Amino acid sequence: MKIAFASCAKFEHYPSQPVWLEIQNEKPDVLILLGDNIYLDHNNHSDAGELKAELTEQYQLQLNEPHFKSLLADLKQRNGQLLVIYDDHDFLGNNRYGGDHAPDLRNAARQALVSAFDLSPQPNGDVYSKFQSPLVDVVLLDERFYRRSPQASRDDRDAILGAAQWTWLEAEVANSKAKPFLVVASSTTVHKYGDESWEQYPGALARLRKLLSGRRGALVISGDVHRNVLCDESGVLEIVSSGVARNGVIFGGKRKNYGILSFDDAGVRAQLKSLKAGGQFDVNILLDNWRL
Repeated sequence: MKIAFASCAKFEHYPSQPVWLEIQNEKPDVLILLGDNIYLDHNNHSDAGELKAELTEQYQLQLNEPHFKSLLADLKQRNGQLLVIYDDHDFLGNNRYGGDHAPDLRNAARQALVSAFDLSPQPNGDVYSKFQSPLVDVVLLDERFYRRSPQASRDDRDAILGAAQWTWLEAEVANSKAKPFLVVASSTTVHKYGDESWEQYPGALARLRKLLSGRRGALVISGDVHRNVLCDESGVLEIVSSGVARNGVIFGGKRKNYGILSFDDAGVRAQLKSLKAGGQFDVNILLDNWRL
């Protein structure tokens, strides 16, 4: 079972993105796009119609990029699975949260994502989702629609996900215990590497740690911060990869970061690809000793 994951593709920086052919050559069974799959032109939209129109236009540019288009066609031809979620730049804009803005805005952003990737949302329209295989269960979280700023919900145990999604996540983690592995796909990093993370919400972070730290075979994959990282400091094993096709945040320069997870009965091989030698990793994590 092979999963590829990536985030942060900025067409305006890279109208040609050959990195997707590298991922295609890996022949993944599942491709997970963790958000910032496009970048809004500005961060202060107040009109839902204009927001949806811009998102739709940007999605179309990305979907028509030849290498990305080839990857999606190959995945479909091989009966692979595409899992997609948004982050801030393909939702309402930089560090904006759905719970702090008018419902019509967040609904427009969600509808644009569903239309672009032909997703099948929950009955109420929510886009958090799951994928099941004999070896690995994947849950994909929506960390934008219900989220409020850290100042407004720092100690709320329902923070980031909202009450209903938390209940769903806890049920999915419980139901996955018959499988060796569980992958939780999070657009925001658990540990603090940039200006957003689960660490800004101690109540929710404590709840997530309690849920995952005792579950052997569970790991979080995340993006957003334009770097590759392996971490298990909080008892939650996290693998970060982002900046698949865009510039770096601090020092500039190109990024070509993505992750490959290859599962078998014994464990998972985690490969983090990068143009920078310091961002390349290749580690085996054994199920019998579930730590880095």
